[in-house]
Amino acid sequence: MDLLVVGVYLSIVFVLAFFSRREDLDHSRTDDEIVTDQYLAGRSLSLLESMGSIIATEVSALTFLGIPAFAFSKDFSFIHIYMGALLGRFLIAKYIVPLIYGKKITLYGIMAREDGTDMGARLTALIYSFSKILAVGVRLYAGSILVAEFFGVNTLLACLLITILTFFYTLIGGLKAVVRTDLLQTALFIAGGVTAHFLIPSISERSWGELMAAASAAGKTSIIDPSHWQVFAVGIIGGVLFDICTHGVDQDFTQRLMGAKSAKIAKFSIFFSTFFSIGVGLLFLSIGSLLWAHYQIVPLPSGVKSDEIFAYFITEHFPVGLKGLMLAGVLAATMSTLDSTINALSSVLWSEIWPHRNIHKIKQYLKVDTFIISSLLLFVAVLSSQSQGILELGLKVASWSGGALAALFFSQLVWPNFTKSRLTGPVAAGCYGVNLIGVYANTFLLKWPWQWNVYWGMGLGTLFLLTVSYTKGQKD
Repeated sequence: MDLLVVGVYLSIVFVLAFFSRREDLDHSRTDDEIVTDQYLAGRSLSLLESMGSIIATEVSALTFLGIPAFAFSKDFSFIHIYMGALLGRFLIAKYIVPLIYGKKITLYGIMAREDGTDMGARLTALIYSFSKILAVGVRLYAGSILVAEFFGVNTLLACLLITILTFFYTLIGGLKAVVRTDLLQTALFIAGGVTAHFLIPSISERSWGELMAAASAAGKTSIIDPSHWQVFAVGIIGGVLFDICTHGVDQDFTQRLMGAKSAKIAKFSIFFSTFFSIGVGLLFLSIGSLLWAHYQIVPLPSGVKSDEIFAYFITEHFPVGLKGLMLAGVLAATMSTLDSTINALSSVLWSEIWPHRNIHKIKQYLKVDTFIISSLLLFVAVLSSQSQGILELGLKVASWSGGALAALFFSQLVWPNFTKSRLTGPVAAGCYGVNLIGVYANTFLLKWPWQWNVYWGMGLGTLFLLTVSYTKGQKD
């Protein structure tokens, strides 16, 4: 029965992808139309498609498994970053969308402008791609945990299975197929989360209220600890710039904005997605609290890691059929992030990193690009299996380069008259280098929370760009 549920889900995904295909490419269309169709869905995404895909992309298996693990081990303080995202996404909608909508295929090509260089755009795209592969590789591993538990296989084989499935359906229809299947996947993993709220109390033979009350009494549902208000402030402030880095200067998310039918739809989709994200975050944090309360009643077997707590509970206690639904939910969460990343990285690889290929062979090249990207994601996922705390690891990786990308973006498009620096190869490399110095100092010297990585990275990156501009001005 469980396999039937998963099989039906996968069949629907592939059917949706197939019927989302755009017409075969032909030589009567312009080069811009060909690439726009493949990577921006012909700028045809509706508000529902754009917003749903944003939510599905950010709510990965880290949400499904990592957020319950966070609440199980700690509390609800993770929601701080979503609260900070409210302001972050407002700023993206107001200031970033108008700068990028209706321009080129990738964000990094837009950043290069007319006075930049191909090498500047290429190196910026490489910085983004390297960081994205690391971050999403962690998410792929997170998604493999329940698959491995369910089928009784190791995580390597589970990662391989998920990657192969996503590889094939991503190839079928480009961004349009990715977005439409993301809508299904969003609905499915939310349904899985809601189902868990009914099943955990039933299996525990306690009411939902009793379990949550026990968790609350132990501080597991605490959002703000008055004795540690600095944690709340750090989360909110850190969440603002971190969200701008992850959603405003990341091709994965801006691709959904640039593919919208209009700039207005793009603005609405990025801002209102925040409220859905907060709701989903609370839904899965509550699962962690319920699990904590349950395992105060029933001893947790030794050897079960906190990252695996929800996966363990599902495989051990969920009834036939619903267990398959939860597995499908994890697959949905993982594949919705993976497909978006593959498509975004493919657009960057095509446009910036490996350009000047035959435009009319884009479908053939897409297969090569997708295979390369999928292989790299799989490699990182295997490495991630040796780590603990997958939720924070996945977010920390994104903070390692986010500050540099934000500094470059703002210097080129938001305040170019202030920084006065062209996007060249040495400029991009130098900005990323000082960003890494900031991340290192924050992590090992200051030992401040990881959210401050993006502030140090952007601050030092911007200072570097100003120095370059001033030095050049002195020479001139």
